[in-house]
Parts: sequence; structure tokens; C-alpha cells
Amino acid sequence: MSSGFIAASILDVPFYEMLEKINLAKRHGLKLLHIDIMDGVFVPQISFGLNLAYQLKNVTDLYLETHLMVADPEKIVAQIPRDLFVRVFFHYEAARYPYRLITTLHSKGVAAGIAINPSTPIYSIEPLLEDVDAVLVMLVEPGYGGQKLITSTLNKIEALNEMRKKRGYRFLIACDGGIKIENARLIVEKGADELIVGTGIFRSEKFPNIIQEFLSIFQKTLVT
Repeated sequence: MSSGFIAASILDVPFYEMLEKINLAKRHGLKLLHIDIMDGVFVPQISFGLNLAYQLKNVTDLYLETHLMVADPEKIVAQIPRDLFVRVFFHYEAARYPYRLITTLHSKGVAAGIAINPSTPIYSIEPLLEDVDAVLVMLVEPGYGGQKLITSTLNKIEALNEMRKKRGYRFLIACDGGIKIENARLIVEKGADELIVGTGIFRSEKFPNIIQEFLSIFQKTLVT
């Protein structure tokens, strides 16, 4: 499995600061941007669309991934070109035909990830685990940045990690919501490969140096 990495969520970064902060983050070791697409239906908020991703692709060479918090992920996935994202997460709770979505993403050369809300049990997505490239465990309710982590969701990370070890699955485990430098190591110890961090990076008093602190957690956990 991956040695671990950070994805910086730009959900709560003001537009007028976005490019400056992205460039600063890149200079301090960031390699992946996380874009939350919200439709105001699946979640109450409306955020970015594919147009922002196109614009970012033109001004940065950082990798991009997206989390589709939308009621009709099939419609958005159909519009995604081959070279825009390295990974796309869609919600199990919203997908009518998850296998078809996975196949479509793979046909575009994009890693397919499935996201689950805090109340969704692991067994709901168990039939898909052999085919997906990543599972995104939401540690808060989707739709808002800056929430406090729901501690019971950590059990899902541990369960997924054990399941992939026993069955030889290759999906990575991503986590999003309420991740701060103070709790990041525990999340990684549970089995997380990817930490998606928004306010914990961009609103930190230690920004942009906080990025190296997050990255060092993976290194320390691996040698402990």
C-alpha cells in the first residue's frame, strides 16, 4: 500500500487567496489538491463545479482529485475528461449504479473511489471493495468544513484495513473531516493512507509549515 499522503481541500479557501495559498502549499511539499463538488441537493451547500477544476489545471501542476457530494454522480462523471483528475470519489448513498460508475471512471483512466457517510456501515459497500481503487471514510457529515471529528467513525478505518489485509484488496483508505495535526497520527495508525485536510492546513496558524508536520506523521507511524 501507499506510504501515505496528504490532500489539501480548498473548500474553505477564499477565491482571492486560492492561487497564492496553493502555490505556498506546493513549495512546502503538497502534491495533491482535493476539490469538493456540492450540488445543494445531496448536501445543503453548493460549492465548486468542474469549471474550477479546469481553471486550476491550467495554473498548477499539482494533482487533482474530486469528491462528488451530489445527488446524481452519474451525470457529473459522464462529463469528466480523462486528464482532469487522478481520482474521483462518489457517494455510495447517491449512486444508483455504482458498478457502472466504477467502470466508467476506469475507462477514462481515472481511479474510482467510493465515499461513505458516518452512518453508512461498511457491509453496504463490501461487494464493491474488490473493484474500487479507494474508499473515503467521512469522519463528519458531508457538506461543511470545520466540523469536529466523529470518533466512532475511526472504527471503520480499522475494519477496512483488516478486511483488505485478509482478502488481499488493493484499495487505499482516505479520510476526510475534522482532521487536525493533533488527531492525524491516530487516524494513520488505524490504517488511513490519505488524509484530506482543509481547515487543518489552510486555517492553521502554522500554514504552510503545517504540511510538513502532517507528512512527517506518516514517516513516524511507519517506523514506530
